[in-house]
Amino acid sequence: MSGEGVHNPAAIDTLALEASLQAVQVDVDAIREVTDAEAILTETSGSITTTAAEQNVYAAVAPAGIFRPVCFKIDMSNQTATETVVLRTYYQITPGGALVLQDTVTYAGVVSPELINIDLEPNRYGVAVTLQNTAIGTHRAYDWEIFYAEAP
Repeated sequence: MSGEGVHNPAAIDTLALEASLQAVQVDVDAIREVTDAEAILTETSGSITTTAAEQNVYAAVAPAGIFRPVCFKIDMSNQTATETVVLRTYYQITPGGALVLQDTVTYAGVVSPELINIDLEPNRYGVAVTLQNTAIGTHRAYDWEIFYAEAP
């Protein structure tokens, strides 16, 4: 053994060591800033019973800052052959503006698979998802949930 890697503790340059530790701390602080700024996924859910009128299932109008909805899920298990429901998504793209229709999807009769997923897009001024029963069938309850990202 030649003693490689073994150092005399008295020969350690404490100023150089302290400078190295400070440089490492700067990197650690920078990493912490990035991870602290990452969004946290939040969930909101509920149940809605259809009517002949279009109803808001979920609406976020005038959120604080850029809003990042991820997805909307709705359970269509209760729907039978006699129901036809329409899901619509709207976005508000100007401050104080109206919600503008982006997409309409109609589900007639028994739906398979029962869990419907709608991908949502980030926006600044608002988003809404609506549900309407357009057939003569019985009004049914639909469970739903939405996931969105928000800064900590």
